[in-house]
Parts: sequence; structure tokens; C-alpha cells
Amino acid sequence: MDRIKYKLLIFLKVLIALVLIGSILSKVNLNDVWLAFSRANMWLIFSAFFLYFVGLCIIASRWKLLLAVQGVRASFYTLIKSMIVAVFFNNFLPSTIGGDAMRAYDTWKMGGGKTQSVSIIFIDRLLGIFTLFMFALLALLLTSRNVSFIPNFRLWVLFAVFIGITAIYILFFKAALISRYLHTGNRENASTLKRILLKVFDVFAVYSGKPGVLFIALILSIFLQLNVIFHYYLIALSLSIDIPLSAMFIIIPIAIVVMMIPVSINAIGVRELIFVALFALYGVSSADALAFSWTSFILITLLGVIGGIIFILRRKV
Repeated sequence: MDRIKYKLLIFLKVLIALVLIGSILSKVNLNDVWLAFSRANMWLIFSAFFLYFVGLCIIASRWKLLLAVQGVRASFYTLIKSMIVAVFFNNFLPSTIGGDAMRAYDTWKMGGGKTQSVSIIFIDRLLGIFTLFMFALLALLLTSRNVSFIPNFRLWVLFAVFIGITAIYILFFKAALISRYLHTGNRENASTLKRILLKVFDVFAVYSGKPGVLFIALILSIFLQLNVIFHYYLIALSLSIDIPLSAMFIIIPIAIVVMMIPVSINAIGVRELIFVALFALYGVSSADALAFSWTSFILITLLGVIGGIIFILRRKV
């Protein structure tokens, strides 16, 4: 039964992707899209692709910092390879085994406990998402553009930032207190939920009293999001899309958040739809926006191919 549900879920995601792509293509002249591709500056595209590796280095640095606090030692090179392999899993496997699961597995192989491994990846992801929402909030508050096509979007972003700040505060500064409280009473008769919370907060308790770690991790997260925005801006420049850099501080955080919603395979269809809609606010044609979307997809797919090769080679070692 579970296998049937899984296949049905994959079928629905593929169907949604096809419907969205079909809807967009019905309103766009493909000749205009190819024209946009034909004028692409390959040096700028190469520079955008290079920024992927800069971003991976930033994530690996943040990951290494979080691992060190937990007493897990890993080389920077090993973490970089794990990140690239994670991109492969995110892009080519339509399954529940995503990149984060692969990174958690690698953390476990490095010497971390199972709960510890999952928690570290969760912390890393939480810091990234929190910073992303902060960028989106600030950009939306400062822009004069109309984003009414997303009902109450500013309110939702503000709510998400509040949840993120609360979660980070509890997990980094109150985890030790909560852990001590959970350890009181009879642990043998504890519920399954309490046992899970015990393991999670025991891991987070290690970070309590270490604000320096949180500060450095947040700084790295800010640099990471800046790198992501410049990556997409270079793609826009490579296609001669006339759009200000300030606009990318609004478009990219919103687009990334929307693409996180798992309604299609690898955000296919969703990616195209959100970029066409957001770029239209700045007078960019649907054809140029579609070329932009497909260029970004090609680059992340290429990185995924490299990750797949690394994954095959390391399995043979």
C-alpha cells in the first residue's frame, strides 16, 4: 500500500509539473526564448556557475563549525564533496531520499549519532531559511512594487521570521534548560514523543552558552544568501535582462521559498511560473523570464551531474 501511495505521489507531482509547463508554454513564443539564449554571455554564465562552488564552500564552513561543537571532525574537502553529492540527490532522485538525508547520513558516517546527525543538518537548514526570510522581509518592506498577487505576503514573511527567531532562540539558548526539565521524572516510562525530544534537545544543549557559534553561523548564512542573489543576477546579466540588482533581493528569496514547496518534481513548472510572474513586475517579458529559469535549471542540473559522478566514484573506493 505504501508503495502504491508513493507511486501515486510521484505521478501527481509529474502531472502538476506538466500542467504548469504546458500552461506557460501556451502563452510564450519559443522562438523568443531561443533568441534570448542566443545572445547569452557565456563568460557571465560561467561566473554564475562558479558562484555555486563559492556557495558550497560557505555551507561547508557553516556545517564544519556546527560539527566541531558536537565533537565531530571532518575535513573541508569531505564536506564539499558531500554537498555536491547532495545536489545530485536533490535533482535526480524523485524519492524521499533528498540531499539533506544524504548529508545526515554522511554526518553519521563521520562519527555523529543518528539523532545528532539529523539535528545538525536541521540546524544548518534552519539558519539558511531564517536568513532567506530576513532578506525577503527587508526587501519587501523597502520596495514600492505591488506584490498583491500574493495575498498578505508581507504578513506571512513577517510571521515566518518571527517563528524562525523564536525557534533559534529556544534551540540555541534554552535547549539546556529544556533538556534538564525533560530529564526529570521516570525516563523508562516516558512517551515516545518525550524520548525524541530528549534526544533532540540534548543535541541542541551543546550550543547553549555559545553565542559566538551562532553569530558566526548567521554571518556565513548572510554571505550565502548574498552569493545566491549574485548568482542569479549574473544569469540575468548574461541574458541581457534589464533588471536592477535591488529587484533580485525581492525576486530570488520569494522564488526560492515558493520552489521549496514540494508540489512537483524538482520544482519543474513551479520554477518557471514564479520567475515569469515576478519578472513581469519589472517589465521583463515571459520569454526572457523563461530563458532565465531554464538557464538556472541547466546550471544546477550540471552541478548535480558532477555530484552523481562523485557519488559513483566514492562508492567504488
